[in-house]
Amino acid sequence: MGSRAALVAASLALVAADRPGQPPPGSAASQDPMNGFAITRQLVDREKIIPGGPPRDGIRSIDAPAFAGAGAGDAVAAETPVLGVSIGGDPRAYLIPILEYHQIVNDAVGSIPIAVTYDPLTGVPRAFKRTVDGRELHFGVSGLLYNSGFLLFDRETESLWSQFQGRAISGPLAGKVLERVPVRQEGFGSWLKSEPKTRILIPPESDKLDYNTSPYEGYSEKDGSAFPVEARDRRFHAKELVLGVVINGKARAYLASLVTRAGGKLEDEFQGRKIEVAYAPDTTSFRWSAPADVDVTEAYWYAWKAFHPDTEIWHDPGKVEGREP
Repeated sequence: MGSRAALVAASLALVAADRPGQPPPGSAASQDPMNGFAITRQLVDREKIIPGGPPRDGIRSIDAPAFAGAGAGDAVAAETPVLGVSIGGDPRAYLIPILEYHQIVNDAVGSIPIAVTYDPLTGVPRAFKRTVDGRELHFGVSGLLYNSGFLLFDRETESLWSQFQGRAISGPLAGKVLERVPVRQEGFGSWLKSEPKTRILIPPESDKLDYNTSPYEGYSEKDGSAFPVEARDRRFHAKELVLGVVINGKARAYLASLVTRAGGKLEDEFQGRKIEVAYAPDTTSFRWSAPADVDVTEAYWYAWKAFHPDTEIWHDPGKVEGREP
C-alpha cells in the first residue's frame, strides 16, 4: 500500500451513518462461522465460502455519505489514491484510505443509486448500480470470502454477492448480476485535473478511526494470499498489479512489470478489440482505452488468476526459474 497521504482536513463536517450494530458476544450470530447467513441456492461449492474474520457489518459500510466541494481539494494530497465516478455531470472522489476501512459506499450519483466498492485483499475497485429487477438494494460487508475476495450482502434479501464478479452467488438473488459503473483508480491530483468540480468523500468516523493509518500496512509487499484460492501462478509476485480484460469469455492480463519492460505503453488487439494500456511505476497506476463492451478490471495478480484460471498473459515470459505456476 505504501505510505499514507493526507486526507480531507479534520475541520470538515462529518456525518455518522446509522448502521446495524454487531451481534453481541456469545450470541448465535457471533458464533456462526457463516455470520448468520443461510447459504442457499449457492452457485459455488459451499465449502469455498469461508469466514474472513470480521462478523457481519464488522466492517461498516458507509450508508449516508457526506461530501466536501472541490474547494476542499487543497486538504487532500495529490498522490492520495481515489476511486473516481462521474454520472450525469456529478463527479465524485472516493478516497481509498477511507474505503480500506469501509469497503462499500451506498450512494446516489447523478440520481442513480450505486455502490462504490473496494476490496483491499484483491486490490479490486468496483462500482455497481444498486437496482436489480426494479428494486433498490442496500449493501453491507458480510465478513465472508470467496476466492479470497470479499462478499457483499444486500439487506433486502441477504443474498451474498461476489465483489470481484458483481454476481450473487447464494441466496434468493443467486445468479443475478449487478450492472457495472465505470470507475477510475488514480491519484487525487489527476482526478481533480480531469474533474475540477468533483466532490470529495468525507471520512465518516474520524473520531473513531485513524484514516491516516492503513489496516493493511505491508499487505501488498507480502507474496501469496492470506486465504485459499482456486488457481495460482507463482511466476509473478502475488500482489503485482494487473489490468485484466475479458472479451467473449476470454481473459487476458497485462502485468505491470511486463508493461513497464515494454516501455510503459502498449497497443494490443484481443478478440478483435483494440486495447491501449499504460502503466506509471511512480504512481503505480494504469490508464487504458478499450471499447465499451470490454470488461476491464484492476487487481492483484493472484486475484485475477484465481477468478480467471485460464487467463492469457500479454507477453507471457513462459517458465521462469524458481517461480513455477
